[in-house]
Amino acid sequence: MKAWLFGALATALVVFWAGSAAAQWAPHPTPGVPLTPDGEPDLEGPTPTTTDGRPDLSGIWEARGGRRGPVDGQLGRGPNVDPPEGSPPVAHFFDIGAQFDPPYTEWGDATTQERIDDMARGNPDGYCLPMGHMHYHLHPQPRKIVQTPELVLIINEANSGLRQIFLDGRELPGSDALPWWFGYSVGRWDGDTLVVETTGFRDDVWLDYNGSPLTSSGKITERFRRPNFGTLEIDVTIEDPMAYTEPFTVRVNQRILLDTSLIEFVCIENEVSSQYYYDAAQ
Repeated sequence: MKAWLFGALATALVVFWAGSAAAQWAPHPTPGVPLTPDGEPDLEGPTPTTTDGRPDLSGIWEARGGRRGPVDGQLGRGPNVDPPEGSPPVAHFFDIGAQFDPPYTEWGDATTQERIDDMARGNPDGYCLPMGHMHYHLHPQPRKIVQTPELVLIINEANSGLRQIFLDGRELPGSDALPWWFGYSVGRWDGDTLVVETTGFRDDVWLDYNGSPLTSSGKITERFRRPNFGTLEIDVTIEDPMAYTEPFTVRVNQRILLDTSLIEFVCIENEVSSQYYYDAAQ
């Protein structure tokens, strides 16, 4: 069994078991859904707003158009395709460079290739550890956004990940901050776009399943937009002079999930598989 299958199979089994086991929360209607003349949900309808007039990013979201798997069953790079006209290249779960060639430094290129050659056995996802920002944005399991005037929470079903984005005017911490898996995030509104800056990462972050790196010298800037009721666009700019020769931007597309809830997913519970990873990769 190829190592790239570990995380994918684990996720598939979790989702299958959750759907086939005893019921979770009963379906509960998502409030404020616009309707078509036929009474169906109109996902192209108007963007909801908060009481202070900001776009409301709240909801449960799933990644769309970003799950391309390995090429011919193998981890690897490409073949790349042209990005959508007028927009950044779309990132994929396995490969942030699925539509372009990331500007790796010599170290960044070698590190990524080493992880690919090792069949991604060191990927934190396979050990129930927190994943990188891009990995979480594109993970098949959904995430929930809770928005308040001073704080946005992103609750990932995968590995029970939790991000805090502060909108209360605080500044990012200095270079002596204790490194975090998700770093430290502050946000501000630029018109209808939420701009989020994050620094203070650990040195061993994986941006995608292939293993594109992010180090403690990295900075991520995300621009969240909700152009209509059912769509969330996130343009992500990655800067890291250790891993990349210049900043680059990719897009993440997400679609809202209606009348549902996140499941409780404790990845490490009853985990007994990782001891066999080496043998399975042979």
